[in-house]
Amino acid sequence: MNEEKTAGHDALMTRIQQVMARIELKDDPCTAAYKRFGAANVANATEAVLHLAGAVVVKQGRKYLADYAGVGLTKELLDAVETNNANFVEELTTGKEAENERQAATDARIEAANALYEELVKLCAAGNTGWRFEDETKAKEYVVDHAAPADAAKPAGTAA
Repeated sequence: MNEEKTAGHDALMTRIQQVMARIELKDDPCTAAYKRFGAANVANATEAVLHLAGAVVVKQGRKYLADYAGVGLTKELLDAVETNNANFVEELTTGKEAENERQAATDARIEAANALYEELVKLCAAGNTGWRFEDETKAKEYVVDHAAPADAAKPAGTAA
């Protein structure tokens, strides 16, 4: 799947940033205490990194909730990150399922078209065989030339 930003991506990123803004009120971003939340630069994170950051922020936030309550970290903020993370994963899963279904439909169309082509080749061979000894011009109308361009394969007398 491509790395386009979705509504779920943006919502999760915003929630993580809300939590990290509160953490930053107490701890400088260069400190180990800040970095233990694992959410550095979520604005440029891939889908997998963003999901992991959300999970780590929630786990660490709950672990250190009492330490950061004075700067506004709440259970509700962490619950919101967790909910947005679950929604984000569901959105990714739904998108991947749709992508797989489109690919399966494309494969089915290709298989059907190939089967039709094989049938056309058989019918043309039968037509060529039927006319080969009676009318060479008509027999040539039933030849499928795999190397010829599409226009050259059209029977004589048909519109281009």
